[in-house]
Amino acid sequence: GIIMSKGTVVILVIVGCLLLAVANVALWAAIDVFNPARFGQRVAEGLQSDQAAAALAGPIVDRIMENNADLPPLVRVPAEEVVAWLLQRPAFTPVFKQTAAVANVVMTTSAEDVIGIDLSSLGSYVVSVVATLDPEAGANAQAALESSQESRWLAIYESGSFPKLRQISNTVPWLWPLAGLGAIALFAAAYWWAEKRGDALKYIGVGVIITGGLELLLIPALHAPVQNNITNPVMRTVVGEVLNVLTRGLAIQCLLLIFIGVAAIIASHNLFKKDDQAQASPVS
Repeated sequence: GIIMSKGTVVILVIVGCLLLAVANVALWAAIDVFNPARFGQRVAEGLQSDQAAAALAGPIVDRIMENNADLPPLVRVPAEEVVAWLLQRPAFTPVFKQTAAVANVVMTTSAEDVIGIDLSSLGSYVVSVVATLDPEAGANAQAALESSQESRWLAIYESGSFPKLRQISNTVPWLWPLAGLGAIALFAAAYWWAEKRGDALKYIGVGVIITGGLELLLIPALHAPVQNNITNPVMRTVVGEVLNVLTRGLAIQCLLLIFIGVAAIIASHNLFKKDDQAQASPVS
């Protein structure tokens, strides 16, 4: 049978790890980014986090009360607290899923649109809080609410500034299984034809750990292209929260790879210890 040199085994393992890295990211993208339902859940979860809700509350009150720019803190603070609380209620989840649906279309097609949050269901709550504390400002806000449609919308992304991933979205469904099978085939060949299978399994384990570890460290780099087009610091915070939730699945996959790599090293040590002892013992 074929016996591979140690160098050939190492090369096969390295190429296998490169394919594994591609498969890992592509699988995550297929599950969490380009699956509209899952993407919607992730975006809504990010937007409803404590940090995102607190960050959004101020701009939302400003938007709804834009004809009353000089609201005193005594009125503004309770209004913001009510908004932050409302944003985290299940009744608001569909609004955020709608935001995500628009983002998904803009990201995966040639469509250009403003990605934002529909505030129509929040306006009346904000106005009622303001009216309780400051009847005059409340009356002004109610009149503005009825006459203007513009205060019903808070933009997160202006049209044309959202990353375009159409090509990637078309590639991902077949890329991850192909790259994954390629990685498995190369690892199997490296193991099967190695002179010392124990060593080959150990190299595979180390390679898989490094792959998972490097991708885990590189996750923050995925945030950059999405956040770089946002000049508003509040919206950067909000989008950062969404990205933390969105990339959580990738982090879990990377940790799983590290675990598999450790298991392979332990297996190589235990399975082939006897062989090594037999080779090491002198022939009588």
